[in-house]
Amino acid sequence: MSGNAFKVAVEINYGDIDAVNRKLSKLAIPASTKAMKSGFRQWFKGVRSTAKALAPYGDTRAMETVRGQKRPNPHIRDHIAYTVRGYSKGRVVWGALGVKERRGSYDTPHWYLRWVEFGHEIKRRATQNEAMLLKSRGERRMTMTIGRVLGRKFIERAYQANATRLLPIMEDAIAREVLKEWSNG
Repeated sequence: MSGNAFKVAVEINYGDIDAVNRKLSKLAIPASTKAMKSGFRQWFKGVRSTAKALAPYGDTRAMETVRGQKRPNPHIRDHIAYTVRGYSKGRVVWGALGVKERRGSYDTPHWYLRWVEFGHEIKRRATQNEAMLLKSRGERRMTMTIGRVLGRKFIERAYQANATRLLPIMEDAIAREVLKEWSNG
């Protein structure tokens, strides 16, 4: 896995989650787990669609040439995925939105996602005079920073745009599970 890859972009740990957990704990264990997972899945579908709309698209060609080799040109918005994690008794642990990684394939944009989301520095090789100056300062790398690209923060903005919808969606999911229990019981 690349050092630039990351799995968890959003960790849900606000005080509202405690209220959701209290409601989930009143249900039976299987029902609370189903309610939690279905509610978060529905919420993350909305966050994913917002993130896809905000994601930069870049070059639209299907193939790109990298170091003389033709490779697929993956785009972030085509690989955005979400996951919901929880333990027994329906207690919410975390939910994450990120980019699905396909190991061993060039058809995965995980390696540049961190650059797009958080920004990066633009560097170039130092000239001979600059290299001598860097060496006199004790630097080991002979590169010069010539600029910085600001991060797009599209995943963070997608989360913030949908944050207020979480509680109503979770309450609806819990209500659906309660209705299922009453109709079955």
